[in-house]
Amino acid sequence: MPPANRRRFGTLSILVYVALSWAARSDMSLGSQVASLVYPLDTFSMYAGAPGEAISHLLVRDATGGIHRVRAFAAYRCDAAIERSAARCAEQPGFAYHYDDLTRYIKAHRGSGSTPVELIYRTWRIQPGEPPTIEADCVIANCTVAP
Repeated sequence: MPPANRRRFGTLSILVYVALSWAARSDMSLGSQVASLVYPLDTFSMYAGAPGEAISHLLVRDATGGIHRVRAFAAYRCDAAIERSAARCAEQPGFAYHYDDLTRYIKAHRGSGSTPVELIYRTWRIQPGEPPTIEADCVIANCTVAP
């Protein structure tokens, strides 16, 4: 195939792919987030949920109120069940696979620590054009951690 035909075929393939990707979008009404409709620059709204909805994530809160990621600590010892099926607050709106991944991390890093913390499920409300607002912090367990 001559180089000019390869370029045409490649360009046509990309245009067809972008057109099909754009046509297949069903996660939002047309025009509600126009920038997201340019597929290569997509904001992947499937991870954000609809505007105005709440979203939760598992975090660690220290004694001074500081918030840390679960993976910031190397060892955990907690006083309550953390599995989604048995944990308090696990019914909050969030991504189950994130929660399960973080609880697997905690289980794989069991140990002793001297720093008391709370394992929390923080819920935010996301509104278009506004910063996220914290709706609730639900304590899953009291833990001791090691950095």
